[in-house]
Amino acid sequence: IHASLSGKADGQQSSFCHCERASSHLWSSLNVSGATCDPALNHVVQLLTCDLLLSLRTALWQKQAGASQALGETYQASGTELAGFQRDLGSLRRLAHSFRPAYRKVFLHEATVRLMAGASPTRTHQLLEHSLRRRTAQNTKHGEVDAWPGQRERATAILLACRHLPLSFLSSPGQRAVLLAEAARTLEKVGDRRSCNDCQQMIVKLGGGTAIAAS
Repeated sequence: IHASLSGKADGQQSSFCHCERASSHLWSSLNVSGATCDPALNHVVQLLTCDLLLSLRTALWQKQAGASQALGETYQASGTELAGFQRDLGSLRRLAHSFRPAYRKVFLHEATVRLMAGASPTRTHQLLEHSLRRRTAQNTKHGEVDAWPGQRERATAILLACRHLPLSFLSSPGQRAVLLAEAARTLEKVGDRRSCNDCQQMIVKLGGGTAIAAS
């Protein structure tokens, strides 16, 4: 994984192959009866696996997209990349039918695959809004403790929106910097240093070289 995210082509291909194998095992596990197992534990493991696979596929795509952008080019995911992502997204949707915690992750990953495919940004923005609004709704209804499970999705949605959506869909640079600082704090708390650094780099660009403290 480290090699793949460091930009090494052989590492990226190796990680993609690992994703494909894990994806196949995940799909098989979703089709096995849980009569002899603990269904709740199965669902937790399946969700963790599915979310990890989708997050890794996203990271691999963003690494290649970033490299292309640096060259002034536009990178669009290949059919193979999209097929793998769609398969894991299908697993997540299926899991969401019987395991509620999986449902809140569906919108974020649906938005991601649209970004990968270069689809119309209008619907993509609407899907990201589900993750962006979720924390406020939970705070109002259930309190701060119950809000935590959705904060990582919100942080990731902020990062994706600020990085990939057209400027016409986004708020002013100052507001974007505040949102990115919030996302950086959340991602740092959950141990996602790479995404946290991405937020900080975007804040620096928005501030013309001056970072806004994410603390």
